[in-house]
Amino acid sequence: MIAQLLPPPPGVAAWTGWEERVRLMVKPRRYEHVLRVAELAAQIARANGLDDMRAYAAGVLHDIARDLPDHELLRLAPPECEIDAAHPLALHGRAARTLLERWGYQDRVVLDAVEDHTTGPRGGNPVSSCVYIADVSEPGRGVNADIRELALTDLTAALERAIVSKVTYLQGRGIQVHPRTLKAYHALPCNAHLSCLT
Repeated sequence: MIAQLLPPPPGVAAWTGWEERVRLMVKPRRYEHVLRVAELAAQIARANGLDDMRAYAAGVLHDIARDLPDHELLRLAPPECEIDAAHPLALHGRAARTLLERWGYQDRVVLDAVEDHTTGPRGGNPVSSCVYIADVSEPGRGVNADIRELALTDLTAALERAIVSKVTYLQGRGIQVHPRTLKAYHALPCNAHLSCLT
């Protein structure tokens, strides 16, 4: 695994280099998921008049750290809360951002989307919303088709549904919700009307 953490070879800034980097960093089934997320994120962005190239890039890069061992995730993204410390997998979005920044990737819109895909968009970046929705609803998961379809016509409503669904699922099983996810949940416009769970 250490070899995978070495800086990429010269010239990797070419987009095909980034895609290959991801392919080498993750398991084959994860890479298939990554490609489905990238395609769906781009489709959602296009349907909503957003930057589909950035959505595709963030989709490809979002899970680059997903298959790293816990100790590497903790090293790359020191815990912000007890959930991070107890469940290092929750850190893979932040760890991915750290890796990408160390390797010279500089597009902040994409980096924010990569970081936010695990816990929910922090606001102000619709590309983050596209990637978050694509990650939870890509066809290979076999769930959330309603969210996927809604995202093609109403990104805000789809994001609300995705975040509410995640929070409801976790709370229903007695699983602690990450503070960043709760913050995204409480920031939803539907919370002002207390209609998020209807």
